[in-house]
Amino acid sequence: MKLEIRNAREQDSALILRFIFALADLEGMRGQVTASEESVRISLFERHDAEVLLGYADAEPVAFALYYPVYSTFTGTANLFLEDLFVDEAYRSRGVGYELLRHLAQIVLERGGKRLDWYVLHSNIKGAEFYRRLGAEPLTDRTTFRISEEQLRALSQGGTEFVKSKSCTAECANP
Repeated sequence: MKLEIRNAREQDSALILRFIFALADLEGMRGQVTASEESVRISLFERHDAEVLLGYADAEPVAFALYYPVYSTFTGTANLFLEDLFVDEAYRSRGVGYELLRHLAQIVLERGGKRLDWYVLHSNIKGAEFYRRLGAEPLTDRTTFRISEEQLRALSQGGTEFVKSKSCTAECANP
């Protein structure tokens, strides 16, 4: 198998969206995808919000990795955050994911960064095992928080002091 990793170009927007849908299907989250080919094109190639590496096996597109810089006050550098990594099922365990991560490691170091971070779903046991074999360590000392669109709108307009959600417990009363 001849493997090639390259930076995505604007004409790859439809391919990137195809990978996004494939990843969402794998994670059972297709209904949450609101991206379109146009929004992908604008955000990646006009606004440069993130970057994408594409993986090709024998000239066929089989994988992608979407990443962006994040600044760390502790390292004093911009590092990279890997938002998504997806390899078509038929090409898993064949070195494609490894090559994507190897390229990302090179990019981090070339840009003067010191870390590459990413999330792994608890249900992605095989992925977590793969990442551990590469030397990655799960961070267990933190919890990911998210404010989604409705709450962002309320907060940006000085909305309710505290938005109670079904997951909010006693700690919401004592922030």
